[in-house]
Amino acid sequence: MFEPQRSSFARQLEPIQVSAHVREVAQWVVMLLGWVWLGEQGMRMGWTLASGVLPVALWWATRLLMRGNHWALRSTTAAMGLLGALSAVSVLLPGILASLKGLPVGLAHASLLAVAVLWGAWSGLVETSSRGISLQTGTLPWHPVLAAALVWVTWRVPGGALPATAAVSLLMTACAVVLCTHDRARVGLLPVCRAPRAGLAGVLAPSGMGLMMGGLWLSNVWCAGLGWTVETMVAWHVAMMAALPMLVAMIGRWVRAHLAPHPAWFDARAQSCLSLSMLALGASMLLGQTAWHGLLAMFLPSVAWALHCIRPRAAMHNPERALHWLSRCLALALGPALLLWVGLATPMHGPGAMQSALALLGTFAAAQVLLLWRRQPVARPTWFTT
Repeated sequence: MFEPQRSSFARQLEPIQVSAHVREVAQWVVMLLGWVWLGEQGMRMGWTLASGVLPVALWWATRLLMRGNHWALRSTTAAMGLLGALSAVSVLLPGILASLKGLPVGLAHASLLAVAVLWGAWSGLVETSSRGISLQTGTLPWHPVLAAALVWVTWRVPGGALPATAAVSLLMTACAVVLCTHDRARVGLLPVCRAPRAGLAGVLAPSGMGLMMGGLWLSNVWCAGLGWTVETMVAWHVAMMAALPMLVAMIGRWVRAHLAPHPAWFDARAQSCLSLSMLALGASMLLGQTAWHGLLAMFLPSVAWALHCIRPRAAMHNPERALHWLSRCLALALGPALLLWVGLATPMHGPGAMQSALALLGTFAAAQVLLLWRRQPVARPTWFTT
């Protein structure tokens, strides 16, 4: 008997598809919340080393070290769930220790670093399990937008540090349950890794986005000239990271449909070149002294990150070979290590530290654009690195 073909919307409402969408929202929540909460705690506790970005840099580095390594590829759903539960509970510890009188301040600081390591290891397992970012479901990438809304509501819970931290713990617990439930139901059905490149070109845009997210907590130096409050800065940074992939995807669909239907104009190499060009152009905006130049210096690398997220990916069937040690070292050096250097240099050089870091990434990006136009890139698996 003839069965009418279901619409794409109807297919998305199937239980397995709903579970996949909910899982992706949870994965984005875990990542966005790490950028916002860990950096805020480092600044709130009066951390003098690296202007409070040390917990963020440690969390970021742990994610990169854990993601795609031998142990992570062979870990079980139970191990991921245990790390998630420990991370959700441990976020309460720094605030409790800081509120107790008579205890050394260093104890609360050490506990925050321990939370960063646990959270980073959990994030690395989550991203390994999903083989990285998945914005390839055939729909517009609305998942990070919903995740950003959840993070914002949780972060803005009133009532002091401990009630807000309790809300963060509850949200992390819910994410851990969602991630474990979905992964347990699809054991043996893990997708293959999809990505065009694992070299320097695939590291630069995520590193630029990560520097700006980590730069939220550099004693407000980066955005001091704009006169923004902390809440406004957090809102804009999270919005750029979460909403731009959907906005860029919508613009890309319209351009393909109305202006440039030729598919070769939107292959992996063309999108990589466009992403790297945005990063290089954003670095050149640092030569100006006006507020508009500063805004463009933040906005254009964010667009580069969005293009990196939605770029075409080729299926690869050997995820155990993913993220070669050289790519891992590049991601560590141009990501958390560079962020830590910016934090250490900011007290002496102010915004010049972040400007120098973005200029370095922009220079590498401009060189990569020239290389990509000269040779066809080789498809290799990778994970997104922010």
